[in-house]
Amino acid sequence: MTMPWGLAAYMVDMVWAVLAGWVSACQLVANEIARGMRAGEIGPFVVG
Repeated sequence: MTMPWGLAAYMVDMVWAVLAGWVSACQLVANEIARGMRAGEIGPFVVG
């Protein structure tokens, strides 16, 4: 059974919106961490 073009386009739009939101959220968090490190509010991360 094939999928109608309208449904396929709708699904692609939804997936694209979710991915764009996720990337935007990651950039926002990275920007806040970088701002805090530049301002001296937080220090370098200790791993291990």
